[in-house]
Amino acid sequence: MNKRIFDLTKEDIKQLSRRDIVNCIARSEGRTLMVENVVSMQPPVDLVSGAEMAAAFGADMVTLNCLDLLDPKATVLGHEAHNVAEFLSVAELKQLCGRLMGCNLEPVPKGFTEIAEGRSVTAQTVQAVIDNGLDYVMLTGNPGMNVSQETILEAIRLVRSISQDLVIIAGKMHGGGVGNDYNLDIIGEFAEAGADIMMFPAPYTTPGVTPQLAEQMMRTVHQAGMLGMLAIGTSQEGASENFIQQVAMTSKSAGADIVHIGDGGYGGLAVPENILTMGITIRGRRHQFKRMANRR
Repeated sequence: MNKRIFDLTKEDIKQLSRRDIVNCIARSEGRTLMVENVVSMQPPVDLVSGAEMAAAFGADMVTLNCLDLLDPKATVLGHEAHNVAEFLSVAELKQLCGRLMGCNLEPVPKGFTEIAEGRSVTAQTVQAVIDNGLDYVMLTGNPGMNVSQETILEAIRLVRSISQDLVIIAGKMHGGGVGNDYNLDIIGEFAEAGADIMMFPAPYTTPGVTPQLAEQMMRTVHQAGMLGMLAIGTSQEGASENFIQQVAMTSKSAGADIVHIGDGGYGGLAVPENILTMGITIRGRRHQFKRMANRR
């Protein structure tokens, strides 16, 4: 399918293979916007889910964070007042959003128990990702989960042993409990293990990630045959629109194929105006407004 990601319709997405997804992101030339959403929190406005808000403000890819794959559901605010269901299933979210959709799974070290089993990487949860019809899995760590690049590498191997069709995004967007980890030597191992997209922190979000380092990260990722993503995962998704513009422009300039905005705003979602600002910055009003409006 020779389409860019912001041109995809809901029907297109249903037909995409792993290779199709990777190709349409690459074809979009740094204009892919990923928005993250904590599905366990009450969304910022009533009646709709956080994922629907993300899609409405221009997300190409919606990543469900804190999704328990053994009990997968997304909270809806004000369900009693509006006489709607309290939760939405993953299938319902995909239908309502019309976007590529994935989830975070956390490759916690062996013996770590401070996380629900359904949020960690196991053969059972990976199979649940597939069974729920998600398009990709993001192997990364929330704060305090002790996730490292080495545990992520093991998780990539496990996911790929279960599925050759699932898109794998892997890496860290912040310290995540074991400090900031910018080891570029492991990039080739991620690619060899089967990752499609590797993630690093966006410039200005974690200490030491300068535009120059971000460019080196993306160049090394591309040389390994993967796509690259630069992410805001430090609650700066709630900073000023001017900051969001700077990060978006610098990330694209550094070579990022996907620019990501995290969930640290209101109710498990970035400040909606900042989602809009990021989208307009990386692709202009024409493609941003089309992406916001088109859910056919």
